[in-house]
Amino acid sequence: MFTALLGTCLFVTACSSDENQEFTAENKEGNIITLTNGETILLSDTTTYELAFDEALAIGANSYCEDCFSPQTRAASDSYRAYGYDSEEPESDWKKYSLGSSLSQYGISSGIYIARYVKVHKNLSILPNKTIVVANYNSTNAPQDAMGWYGTTKTIGYSATPSTDYIADGVTRVFYIKCNLSGISYNKYIPASPSNFEWAYKLIDMEDVW
Repeated sequence: MFTALLGTCLFVTACSSDENQEFTAENKEGNIITLTNGETILLSDTTTYELAFDEALAIGANSYCEDCFSPQTRAASDSYRAYGYDSEEPESDWKKYSLGSSLSQYGISSGIYIARYVKVHKNLSILPNKTIVVANYNSTNAPQDAMGWYGTTKTIGYSATPSTDYIADGVTRVFYIKCNLSGISYNKYIPASPSNFEWAYKLIDMEDVW
C-alpha cells in the first residue's frame, strides 16, 4: 500500500515538475505573457515586428462618393448609415510589435506591445439592383474615429461586397493592442474602436454593361 502511494506521489510530482519546466522554458523564450489580471497569452513566435502597411493604395470595385458626410448628402434619400459592428475576426496570432512615437496620438508610448490585426464586419442594408458606394472618409466633414483602415493601406475606409439582395458585408481593418510586455492591459483599437464606427455609403443603380 505504501509503495503504491509513494509511486503515485512520485508520478504526480514528476508530471507537475514537467509542466512547470515546460511553462518556465516557454517563459524564457518569451512565448507567454501573463497579464496583471492573471490572463495568459501565448505568442506564435518571439520575433518583434514593426507596425507597417502596404504603401500601394488598393482600389476596390466600388468607387468613392464625393462626400457622404456633408449636410446635403446626409439628407439625400440614397445616403445610408450604419453604426458599430456585428463581428470581428483576428487576422493572425498574438505577436510582439515595436511601436514608435507615431501612435502617441492614440495614447500609446514608444515600446514593445502584444497586438494583432483584426478584421471588423458590419451588415449593411442594400436594395436589389443597387450598387453600394463607400463614402470618402478623407472628407473634412467626416467624423473623428469613424472607421478603421481600408484593407492593408493607410487609407481610412472600408470595402463592401453584397452577400444577398438586401445585405452587403462591410469590412474594415484595425490594429488591436492587448498589453505591454509587463502584462499591463491596454485593450486599444487603432485607429478607432469598432463600437464607434460609422459606416457611410450611398446606393446607386446597377449599370448594365451588356
